[in-house]
Amino acid sequence: MQNVIIIVLIIVAVVAMVVGGWISFADLDDSATMTIHKNEVKKDTEQAVRKGEELVEDAAREGRKLMNQTEDAIDSEESVEEESDINRNQTEALDTPR
Repeated sequence: MQNVIIIVLIIVAVVAMVVGGWISFADLDDSATMTIHKNEVKKDTEQAVRKGEELVEDAAREGRKLMNQTEDAIDSEESVEEESDINRNQTEALDTPR
């Protein structure tokens, strides 16, 4: 069963490479050839790396944005708490007899 799965995976990989333009087959008179197009492979992998870098940069940018929003929310909550402390102290000072 394991061997069958491996064979199927190899066949799927080869078909994907043919569809992607990485491999081509030619049938000559007495022989057949398989050509691996290195330039296509290189171009596609460079493009995949670029897209991966863009995704990482976008994710980092969004993460920074969320962190800034969280920090802003925390700062605004702290300022509200500080203001309420000041108001409470002021009212306590007004209530104490002189």
